[in-house]
Amino acid sequence: MKRDFLLILLILFTTSTLVAQYTEKDIHLYIEKYKDLAIQKMYEYKIPASITLAQGVFESACGTSRLATYGNNHFGIKCHKEWTGDTLLVDDDALGECFRKYERVEESFNDHSLFLTSRSRYEKLFTLDIMDYEAWAHGLKTAGYATNPQYAHRLISLIERFDIAKHDTTYIERLESGYFEREAEVELQPQVTETVTDKISIGDKPAKETPTAVQAGSRVYFKADPKQYKPVSYPFSDRAVYENNRVHFVITEEGETFASIGQDVQLTAAVLRSYNNAEAGTEPQPGEVIYVERKVKTHPIGVHIVKSGETLRFISQQYGIRLDMLLRYNNLKIDSIIHPEQEIKLKK
Repeated sequence: MKRDFLLILLILFTTSTLVAQYTEKDIHLYIEKYKDLAIQKMYEYKIPASITLAQGVFESACGTSRLATYGNNHFGIKCHKEWTGDTLLVDDDALGECFRKYERVEESFNDHSLFLTSRSRYEKLFTLDIMDYEAWAHGLKTAGYATNPQYAHRLISLIERFDIAKHDTTYIERLESGYFEREAEVELQPQVTETVTDKISIGDKPAKETPTAVQAGSRVYFKADPKQYKPVSYPFSDRAVYENNRVHFVITEEGETFASIGQDVQLTAAVLRSYNNAEAGTEPQPGEVIYVERKVKTHPIGVHIVKSGETLRFISQQYGIRLDMLLRYNNLKIDSIIHPEQEIKLKK
């Protein structure tokens, strides 16, 4: 038993970014400290919590590496050309390499998820079984996340020795129990009176400025005034990015396509179409809201009253809610026709 653990420590210490020593107890404490954050990211980005935790242990030496200690960087993510935040220089594959520096560890976990979901070389990972940590570990290595030839085996060894895969099971249990929807409602509730009611008509109450449904051929799209939305920091693009219902989006300009927007935000056109439920052959219109990450499952406002010209996709875009969840909440099909004054549920 002791020899096995010493072997794992020896393996872990061969990575240059992991310069601090730590114990078996430190690994258990790290997993316990960040398990809920990893499970939440599994829900938001569909990356196994076991993989996230194992990478965190391995890349940050349980949070004791220089990158983690001084930069809150737990995943060894380098700056890359699109990074505009703070940086930290660390000797890695070369001397004085540029790594991302975060204010909080939570930002590192979120950026790790965005890093994997926003780069085309990792697309194949998201076709794998979310519960198959072995396939994910080998997929990460194949996609080039790390140069170490034993990277996949080391992640798998960590997961199996410390029973980290049980946190993937916890994700499934929470998903089936509705835990994430309840947490989202609690988190979003304080924002309702401050922002949502100023932008959206609720029942018979007129909004100060309602979102615009614009007809483009046979398609209705969501056009919004950027002044009504909170601008956010988005590390993968220089263009303005905003937030609606905790989902990041951009506003298109004249002549832009999904491909050109994808180049700006480090996503493929296919991924952007998927995030925005865009039909094949269509392109965004000027002023249209285009989400650059997957929409969420619920909105705290609860119910939307349909206005003339609106479609289910329009409502999905207006509230940043996944279209499939709208269909499920309202027992509708993708081709269902909705009518003015009809109530559309935005949550269970």
